[in-house]
Amino acid sequence: MKKALLCIFLLLGYLQGRATHIVGGDIDLQRINDQGFTHKLSLNLYFDAINGQPGALDQTVTLGFFRKKDNIMMGYVVVPMASNVQIPYTNPDCSEYGNVRTKLIKYSTLVTLLSVNFDDPEGYYIVWDRCCRNDVISNIINPGRTSSLFYTEFPAISANNREFINSTPKFKDLSGDYICINRPFNFDFSATDADGDSLVYSIVSPLAGFSSVQSPNPQFPTGSFNYPHVTWASGYSNSNAIPGNPALSVNNRTGRLSVTANQLGLFVFSVKVEEYRAGKRIGYALRDFQLKVVDCPINNAPISFAKLKGSSKKIGKDEIITIPNTQKNACFELFFTDPNPYTQLRLKAVGQNFSDKGFANIPIAYNILSTADTLKAEICLDECSQSFDGKPLVFQIFTSDNGCPQSLSDTLTVKVYRQPRDNSKPVISTDAISKTLTASINSTLSYNIFGKDIDVDSLTLRAVGRGFTLSQAGITFNGGTGVGNVQSPFTWKPLCDQIRTTDYLVDFIVSDRYCNRSKSDTLTIAFKPTPIVSNKPHVSTTLKDQNITVVLDGENATPLNFDVNAKDPDSDPIQLYGIGQGFNLGSVGIIWSNKNGIASLTSPFQWNLSCELLGQEKEKTFVINFVTEDNSCSPMRFDTTKVTVLVKNKETAYTFTPPNVITPNGDGKNDSFTITNLPENSCFDKFEYIQVFNRWGQQVYQSYDRKFEWFADEIVSGDYYYLLKFTRQNFKGWISVLK
Repeated sequence: MKKALLCIFLLLGYLQGRATHIVGGDIDLQRINDQGFTHKLSLNLYFDAINGQPGALDQTVTLGFFRKKDNIMMGYVVVPMASNVQIPYTNPDCSEYGNVRTKLIKYSTLVTLLSVNFDDPEGYYIVWDRCCRNDVISNIINPGRTSSLFYTEFPAISANNREFINSTPKFKDLSGDYICINRPFNFDFSATDADGDSLVYSIVSPLAGFSSVQSPNPQFPTGSFNYPHVTWASGYSNSNAIPGNPALSVNNRTGRLSVTANQLGLFVFSVKVEEYRAGKRIGYALRDFQLKVVDCPINNAPISFAKLKGSSKKIGKDEIITIPNTQKNACFELFFTDPNPYTQLRLKAVGQNFSDKGFANIPIAYNILSTADTLKAEICLDECSQSFDGKPLVFQIFTSDNGCPQSLSDTLTVKVYRQPRDNSKPVISTDAISKTLTASINSTLSYNIFGKDIDVDSLTLRAVGRGFTLSQAGITFNGGTGVGNVQSPFTWKPLCDQIRTTDYLVDFIVSDRYCNRSKSDTLTIAFKPTPIVSNKPHVSTTLKDQNITVVLDGENATPLNFDVNAKDPDSDPIQLYGIGQGFNLGSVGIIWSNKNGIASLTSPFQWNLSCELLGQEKEKTFVINFVTEDNSCSPMRFDTTKVTVLVKNKETAYTFTPPNVITPNGDGKNDSFTITNLPENSCFDKFEYIQVFNRWGQQVYQSYDRKFEWFADEIVSGDYYYLLKFTRQNFKGWISVLK
């Protein structure tokens, strides 16, 4: 489908030739939501396939949008052809009888209507103006020189700064049909409304517009407060568009046309369908069409009658059948036949003042093989088809045959007064001991909610918290459904964080459902959670001092191990957990487990402290809070003990006094070079190695052991230089070797 924006104006070429082709048509605007487009715009054109000129079959049509209060053009849309099909006839075997063939040409596109541009409370309208009509029409003057104007009104799409969602009425696609002179004729001319708005039908004079033989296809349509109408021929009018006894009329509720024509000819007419919402008319659409009255061969109409099931008496024309409210289903037997053998009959049931969805199940086609055949069908009204307003329900059975060129029909009207049944209010109850329930923290209460209905209607149980969800109060309730009776349990387990000064009020509601009518009953229960009266628990450690200083020498990790104990004097359930101030216990290598239990808990604490804890700092303090909590929810339910660990780097004063002479002669005295008072290792400064060099810079000794011992083997006497390498500092000196 091609798409168009209303705000983009396109100039396209148009046909100049005179055309006698228009049978009828209409415009509709349907609300959508498709990739930024807001509406689907359609024009449905019925085209004379026999008398219409092929050059008049436009590939595009130009529709204009106008504001009602001043006829200002809001924009126009060039709409492409979407389909071109010949319409079917009710009896295809007779389609050539009246020498009429009609095509349905559909034009369609997607458009965007901006609410800021369409917010006038008086509304808007869409028009298409084209000349000319079918020139063999009988009931208007100069039809071949009379134009057609299709017109649809729609409300503002924005009202009071809010979007007003609406689709215009959409006429059903028509099938071809003929009217037989002096025979009753019925024709479905109804529309649907996507928004469920009320529709009201009437017959009006067709609009003629401003196009002409000289200008059959204007570049743009013209806005107007008063469009011209067709000029009726003598004796014709919008109330006598097809003369007869009775003349053409439309059922204002169903949109069904009826006429018993008494003149031959081809007759044009227009039907207006108005849409109402909340009692206010918000728009309307017009559809032009034409029907041909022909002289048909002899054909007898079908015959039908009805009986209340179980009764042998036919239902009279004006008889009202009364059904007591104790009877669930009211069924009727339908009998029908046709004086002409080898005839196919078709049935259609229509509720005139009530929903007739249940009628869709009846068979619709039957074959009459002889005049002696009388066939039967059954139709039932369910218990919800009731006369709530005191008026009888009215439904009609339309029985039509397949006679040529147009079927004959019989209409059977049945009136039923169905006594309405009173809908008793359902009753809700509970097996809870009170409507105010009290429970201590972590305890559990379980009860049931019951719903009962003496009418045995469908029931629904639900619960609504006043200002909170049920889960926020610790309440579990699934609700349920049933017929006549319904039951569902609820469970309440309050927790500490649900303690508050006001009660939790929960409305338990049972609702019935009877024929789209509902009554309900409510039971309100107050839930009052209470804290547990309890003595304060106690937490302690096995440390002699809660303030600990650990000095790291950079060599080995220093272990810190102790136990944490928690006790509750009331032997209540308790928790024990550790919290680092500003750090996670596990992230610094602490091995610890939070615990839950009853009365008494012990959890060991293990920590191997190493230099990595300091980073680049000389010292760092770690504070750990050990907390125990009972389940009372009282302000006294906590106890805390704090352990402070100060971790420091080892720092020592150092005076470097190494030896400067060795005599490696094997006498056991001063035979080697070693330094016993090296600076102690710390986290930031550790011994790495010693190197000894001769006077030419050649390395003669190296060791990575801080307890090194050099015996000066295989070297000659002389002075040697050494380097002591630490992480952050170096020490240099010399040693004399005397042999």
